[in-house]
Amino acid sequence: MVYTSNTRSSGNIQGRLNLVFRTVSLLLLISLGFQLKLLPFPRGDSAGNSGPEPALHLIFFEDYPYTVSSETETGSFSVVALPSAEFPQQFSCRYAPFRKLQHLDLPEGIQIPRKVILLSIHSLSEQTLRGNQASNRSPFTGLSYQLKTTGWEENSYQLALNGEYKGFKFENIPVEVHTDRTVLAMIRKTSRQTLYAVFTPVQAIPLFSDFADRSDAGHPQPLESPQPRYPKGLSAHGSVIIRGVITTEGKLDPDRFVLLECPHPLLAESALATIIDHWQFQPASRDGIPVEALTTIEIHFAPE
Repeated sequence: MVYTSNTRSSGNIQGRLNLVFRTVSLLLLISLGFQLKLLPFPRGDSAGNSGPEPALHLIFFEDYPYTVSSETETGSFSVVALPSAEFPQQFSCRYAPFRKLQHLDLPEGIQIPRKVILLSIHSLSEQTLRGNQASNRSPFTGLSYQLKTTGWEENSYQLALNGEYKGFKFENIPVEVHTDRTVLAMIRKTSRQTLYAVFTPVQAIPLFSDFADRSDAGHPQPLESPQPRYPKGLSAHGSVIIRGVITTEGKLDPDRFVLLECPHPLLAESALATIIDHWQFQPASRDGIPVEALTTIEIHFAPE
């Protein structure tokens, strides 16, 4: 947002100097603001080639207790590449309405329980990753982690994952992320529980790349956008950010979206239920004809 004010010149040198100082300060603040709040895609627009690349999408979750092999050592981990980069969309669409996970695209021999506990979903920009270290702590789930960049190449980067979850610490887990695939880290929390971390470059997610060449279409505009209900008994706050397809009928497609930020599962559930059922958009258009387009929606929640 740009603020414009018209002032009358007084001829006073000190006044002019103050005006120059305030103007320069405002420009510096605006510049810092854009650097510190950088999203993988511009909000409210169709996806194009703008934004930092690659931007890393992260999902952390754990399974409900279930029986595992006693041969698996507590604190051990394994890191595998998934067959495609569709996991963020698959997980968002199947988990967010709190349906059971099933039929996810996983390598042979890898299993994820159908019922899981979501701990964190968010994205990191290339600028953050190139800063050598990124960290995050959720006061609502107790998960904290640090990512240290140990190597960087044109199409891949090497990370070291450290963190803590409810007294369980994991250290120096090597993760090599390529720009065209998803990586799954499975960390044995106890003999009956596993912590999962999923790393996906945003530019590799098929839902986004499929729309990358449609920037010539107009942008969807919200016509009706009631505020989602804040869940009772919750003290969490923050923003739920959703990137998804607005259909030619002006609705968010319930099967084609990705959660980019999710501070708490109940906030995502409330946001998606309201947007899918009650929001109405003016669809994007090309040459006056409605077309499908991606848009980014941010809903901020705070306790009432």
